[in-house]
Amino acid sequence: MKRKVQHLFSAIALAGFIFIAFGSEDSQVEPETSTESFSSTTAREETVNDVPNQIAQLKRELVSIEDGVNFSTYRNTIEATQMELVLFAAWAKTINEALISENSEINALGEELERKVKNIQVKEFPVLRKAYAKAVYQKLWEQNIETQVLGNKNKTIQFTGGYFANNGNKMKTQETLQEALKMFRFSRVNYKWYKYDNDYTYYEIDSPDDSELMSFN
Repeated sequence: MKRKVQHLFSAIALAGFIFIAFGSEDSQVEPETSTESFSSTTAREETVNDVPNQIAQLKRELVSIEDGVNFSTYRNTIEATQMELVLFAAWAKTINEALISENSEINALGEELERKVKNIQVKEFPVLRKAYAKAVYQKLWEQNIETQVLGNKNKTIQFTGGYFANNGNKMKTQETLQEALKMFRFSRVNYKWYKYDNDYTYYEIDSPDDSELMSFN
């Protein structure tokens, strides 16, 4: 059983760490928006230097947000929740390129998009953290490990199960999930070996604020 649980945690971590190697042409974002995944350095430079296309892209993003993004598609599975992070990162890329432009119209559009994206993130991250915890639970329930989110804005994730009676298992799990939990901007994780465990172990996570633009660096 121990080996099975460790394998499951490794699978979850692998899904989270896929973003470390971000830049794959296979990465996709919500099809209802015009935001594209990250491209090569040359392509990025061409976009920055192509003022009309950059202005058009910024306006498309603003219109897509104004029309409303269907965030319900980013629920139910770990992979789906991660795709919302990809969308945030793609928006951040577009914004950052606009903010360093020498064109005043691009700067203004970038600032407007930045305000809107930050507002979206503040609203979405608490929902996203809850959805992520639920999706993780679907991976672990057969091993009698429960997950839940706690506190203001769902910033704490808690794992409960007999597996966590062993301190070594807590440490291994934390090492495995640290980066994934930080991506979802959890500020704390609790490990309990049973529901009424008052002497549980917890770790603080130095995560960015929900309003901070997304980056996988």
